[in-house]
Amino acid sequence: MASSFSAAAPGARTLADHVTMLGDRPAAPIQRVRGTTDVLPPEDARLRRLESTLRDGFASFGYQGIETPILEPLELFLRKSGDEIIARMYSFSHWNRRLCLRPELTASVMRAFVDELQGRSLPLRLHYGGPMFRYERPSRGRSRQFTGVGIELVGASGAAADAEVLYLACAGLESVGITRYRLVVGHLGAALQLLAQLGMSDHAQGLVLDQMEPIARGRVNPDAAVARVVDLLGGPIGNGVASETAAGLPPTLADLPPEQATAIAADILSRASLPVEGGARQPGRIIQRLLAKARRPDPTDQVRAAFEFVAELHAAAAPPNRLERQLRPVLEKRGLSTAPLDEVTAALGLLEAYGPLSPSIEIEVDLSLARGLRYYTGLVFEIYVDAVDGPLQVCGGGRYDDLVRALGGREAVPACGFSFGLERVALAGAHEDGLAPRRVLVVGVTQEDHPAAIAVARELRALSDVAVEQDVRLRGVKSALRYADRAGLDLVVLIGEREREEGVVVVRDMRSRAETRVSRGDVVDAVRQRLG
Repeated sequence: MASSFSAAAPGARTLADHVTMLGDRPAAPIQRVRGTTDVLPPEDARLRRLESTLRDGFASFGYQGIETPILEPLELFLRKSGDEIIARMYSFSHWNRRLCLRPELTASVMRAFVDELQGRSLPLRLHYGGPMFRYERPSRGRSRQFTGVGIELVGASGAAADAEVLYLACAGLESVGITRYRLVVGHLGAALQLLAQLGMSDHAQGLVLDQMEPIARGRVNPDAAVARVVDLLGGPIGNGVASETAAGLPPTLADLPPEQATAIAADILSRASLPVEGGARQPGRIIQRLLAKARRPDPTDQVRAAFEFVAELHAAAAPPNRLERQLRPVLEKRGLSTAPLDEVTAALGLLEAYGPLSPSIEIEVDLSLARGLRYYTGLVFEIYVDAVDGPLQVCGGGRYDDLVRALGGREAVPACGFSFGLERVALAGAHEDGLAPRRVLVVGVTQEDHPAAIAVARELRALSDVAVEQDVRLRGVKSALRYADRAGLDLVVLIGEREREEGVVVVRDMRSRAETRVSRGDVVDAVRQRLG
């Protein structure tokens, strides 16, 4: 029998021939992952400067840097982050471990606190910056990978801590040139009081809080939100029609003892030749679960009342000087404590004590603000900058006094913080005139002149805010000047054999095209003067 590895017929291409042909073809380009962005120069340098400016400001208040892994256990975010974040996480399993790319940084920082920092003296001030990932529709200044820069103040409660956090958020924006912005401050205490007053379980409260943000912003119809929450609670849908899980069950069964109701329901289904199947579950267990759902009170009225209260709070939002007239009556008429409003007022009062902020700042108190994260417990806030396409949210944060305990801490530890979306801060129009380093190119006319050019460049790098490049391609003066012009460099320093012999260099201003011969010992001062 002929071997399957017999020699190829004359003229036929071998496997090696095909490999060679493929190697001769240009490789197809590999595109970046959809929804992500390549940050190219000079934008990368701009973002780095913004981050450095923000974090330097945090450090001046005693905050210390912390860095956590991009890869985290999935469970970290399932506990308290909320459905809106969980639905957008990049999660996967690897070697039987459930992992994810972090969608936000507060939970990561607090996980590090629980793991390694619980023995430190409090309060603990931490600042951070790094990439985060959410699978969501890309929008202005926000791709599926984006950069968060923020702080966490751990171990301090009350208006003094809240005011420090609020001030750092506002001062941070102003430090990068953003002086016209709107600060919206809320407090979850009002909504949580009403939910408790309505007798809603913790699970139901979490579902309502998840929908508060989209309702307040008009992204979700209130009736649709009611139907969604009621359905997730396993109750009837708004109009009293039974949900699919409980459809067809006689209402009178709910009034019988569980064992008797289960037996009667099983007998009815058996006589009607209606099988009850549920995978590995026994039919009796399935019927018991259906009967348990049937006994649950209809939560529709509770949920609807909660969302009506959210709408009422949003409609009563007002500047600080109108809180007594507009917001306080909303709480008092429902018999709710006004403590949340008092806490917001106290924090804003201390914010003024930090000194004048921009006269263009607008402050609004909106107790319907929820932030979309379940771990918030008290004061919350967001900052917006008006843009051509509408308001752009650049910052968000608040108080989360229960997060440490939820993540396995020894005891509850009060904490608050915030995060900037760095790309959105950049998009909001931070004015950085004068912040970008000036650029200088040092050129040796020939290869023999290159060592002298290296020495000149080394001296020039002692200048602050000046980037000094060297012509390492040794392409000649004409080509080097052409490169400097196209790349937008400010100055070119030329040194050749004649300049070396005379102890001078030639400084060329790329804007005016003027050239000046400068003594070798005065080159640093000459460049500093021309760069202004």
